[in-house]
Amino acid sequence: MNAKLYKTEKENYVLVDPTKGTYDDGYMLGTSRESQYNKLSIKNCQAIERGYDLGELAMGYDLYENINFVGQTRAYKAGFQKALDLNNTKLYTLEDMMNCWNKALTFQDHKELFGYHIQSLKQKEWDVEVEMVPALSNNGNVYYGDIPKLDENGCLILKRID
Repeated sequence: MNAKLYKTEKENYVLVDPTKGTYDDGYMLGTSRESQYNKLSIKNCQAIERGYDLGELAMGYDLYENINFVGQTRAYKAGFQKALDLNNTKLYTLEDMMNCWNKALTFQDHKELFGYHIQSLKQKEWDVEVEMVPALSNNGNVYYGDIPKLDENGCLILKRID
């Protein structure tokens, strides 16, 4: 099932069904706050926001092969280069910076508006897919439809749609 993940100003995440009208029944699918809705894992939401899961990246790097005096330097350089590569896509475009510059000229005496504009350039919503599994009855028969798959903490499992 496709959905939209939003990051709020209070650093919480909200999952909504974009096919439903605002506040219709079933519009809100989950949240990272304590509530009556399905739970969202902060770690999963941050991985969607960043575009990578740091734990998975670390597991793919063999530390034991790189731990020695010379190897530590190489490992440090490799890690630093990986961070640069991952953040390379997080740069602002020339158009973003020109818009920012024009806003700054317009609001020279209003620094808080300028800061707000810079913050507004950050992405705050993502298209995601909720992992689904077939619904089973007690006798092993499959019911019509699927249900959301949950992780070990009872949180919905989300995947970013690119």
